[in-house]
Amino acid sequence: MKRSWSWLLVLCLVALPVFALAQNAAEVTEGDLKVDHGQVNWTERTIVATGSGAPDLKAANVAVARLGAERVAKLDALRNIMEALKGVRVSSEVTVENEMVTNSKMRTKVEGVARRFKVLRTKYYSDGGVDLVVQMSLDGPLASTLLKTGEAPTAAEAPNSGVIIDARGLKAMPALAPRLLDEGGGVLYSSEALSKEALEANGVVGYFKDFDAAKKNERVGAKPLTVKALKLADDSKTDVVLSNVDAEKLKAAGGTPKFLTQGHVIIVID
Repeated sequence: MKRSWSWLLVLCLVALPVFALAQNAAEVTEGDLKVDHGQVNWTERTIVATGSGAPDLKAANVAVARLGAERVAKLDALRNIMEALKGVRVSSEVTVENEMVTNSKMRTKVEGVARRFKVLRTKYYSDGGVDLVVQMSLDGPLASTLLKTGEAPTAAEAPNSGVIIDARGLKAMPALAPRLLDEGGGVLYSSEALSKEALEANGVVGYFKDFDAAKKNERVGAKPLTVKALKLADDSKTDVVLSNVDAEKLKAAGGTPKFLTQGHVIIVID
């Protein structure tokens, strides 16, 4: 009889994790791209999501129920990460969802990477329920899984430590692999300028909405070149066109400027 009463109490408490998760959701949905219980933060280049697990009321005790709830919470967090990933743009025309729908092997690879998420916070409840806040990087293995890198070009020394592209006012959308183009459509910079190691370390570009914060960010070092974007490429929401004068500043004698081969690029957007 005592056991029945104890589990009746558990039944009453099952709703608590759900309520708490609803409260926590506000903490993780203030980003550039929002979905239920998740966000993509392009400045931090991360996805943060929540997961919730209710206890198994048939478990022998609260400890066993908690272990099961934690497994369920991790699966829920993985689902929410994958949901957030769907809307991430690879390029102007392609999203991660497009890649996964058209290529089942790619979906398996992406999900395998997503399973390596980092748990930021765990909250345990007296009934055995568990809430998680988890994070994964848009760089690292995810970037090298989704993006193609060419043979990294010869890196040449340059006077600048990085470049900041001011694309405010153009309504540019963030993507994993945007390109920088000259006025004639020539490619000045793309994911193919990076080795796999540089791609995983930095991604192709960083995105900021605060120009002053961008100038202080270590990604572009102490002496960044700053240029104003001319426009977005035709039929593109992500590729940025520079004037031919500014395009010349992104070239170096003897190869590609070292800062480009290392991904030391920031695009400032609205």
